[in-house]
Parts: sequence; structure tokens; C-alpha cells
Amino acid sequence: MVQTRQREAIFSVLQEAGRPLCREEILRLGRSKVPRLGPATVNRAIRELSQKLDIIGVEFPGQPRRYELPAGCEHPHFICRVCNKVFDLPIATELPPAQAPSGFVVKGGEIIYSGECRDCSTAYDV
Repeated sequence: MVQTRQREAIFSVLQEAGRPLCREEILRLGRSKVPRLGPATVNRAIRELSQKLDIIGVEFPGQPRRYELPAGCEHPHFICRVCNKVFDLPIATELPPAQAPSGFVVKGGEIIYSGECRDCSTAYDV
């Protein structure tokens, strides 16, 4: 993959965010670095970065697919019910393996917490 200013900006946005971002967030934040960044360029860069495993896609029920840098291990996430932002949560130990019924094959899993993020919860404190 040829490294372009646009791809560098997209990767930089994901690094700086420190949390999973959807395509629209990547586009909006990327335009602060490259004002003429377009949706097709974002889609192409996401596809190429995903194929190289420089970023990974994560999915949550009722949410658009999000992208983040590989964390090295499975980790829980927090979804704000007000602004719909998704945040990584630290984990002290490895997640326990799933105890699936006989004959089931577990392909992945997520621990998801929800509530209000710091910005949204303080908005109610007025």
C-alpha cells in the first residue's frame, strides 16, 4: 500500500482518538488534517489498513462498525447511551474462555458496558 497523506491522516486519527471510531468519525476527524478528504478515500484506506491488520473492525449491536488499533488481546468496551461513542476499557487480566455447549464453536466475543460517558454525564449535573 502506497503511503499517502490521506492514509497517514486516517491512521493518525485512529492513534490519537485512543478509542474505536466509525467511518463518519474517521472522515470528520480526518478532514481536520486533510480538508479535502473524501468518503471513498476513507473507505479505501480502511479496507487496506484492515487487510494489513494495522487496524481491526469491531461490531456492537445496533451500532455502525468501528475501527481501532489492535490492542493485543480481547478487551471490554463502553458505549455511551447518549452520544453513542465507544471507548476501550482497560482489563487487568485475560478474559476467561467461553463455556460453550457441546458442539458449539465460539468465533469471538465481546464484553460491553453501557451508560453515560464523562462528557454526557456532566451535562446532566447543571
